[in-house]
Amino acid sequence: MNRKKIVLFTKILYSIFIIWTIISFIIIYSNINNNIVSKFVIGYALFAFFMLFYIPIITIFNARNLKWNYLKNVLNKFIFLFITIFVVNCAFDYIFKSSNIEVFKSFYHALGLSFGLAFMDIIFLKKEKD
Repeated sequence: MNRKKIVLFTKILYSIFIIWTIISFIIIYSNINNNIVSKFVIGYALFAFFMLFYIPIITIFNARNLKWNYLKNVLNKFIFLFITIFVVNCAFDYIFKSSNIEVFKSFYHALGLSFGLAFMDIIFLKKEKD
């Protein structure tokens, strides 16, 4: 598959994911209970699980074609964002929930947010960057 088709497919997947998330939140918060709605929300959960694997794979696939200098800058941005978000999250846990600091939860939140923020441009990469 060429790069334009992959970028288009990724954009379509992200659009479906956002729309499906909004509809699932409306269903869950409206407390709608029937068989079709349950299957819809289960389908959303499976699709979200698929997206957890698709995003890192497409990021690695697109990162193969990048120049080392650009990739090094993105990795530095990832590390800086990870450390910053982790420290801020732990600080807020200490300030607002001083008896219960959840280090692993802060670690995973920081990892996901920093990955998403640092590598988002690589996911939708259309051409080689210098």
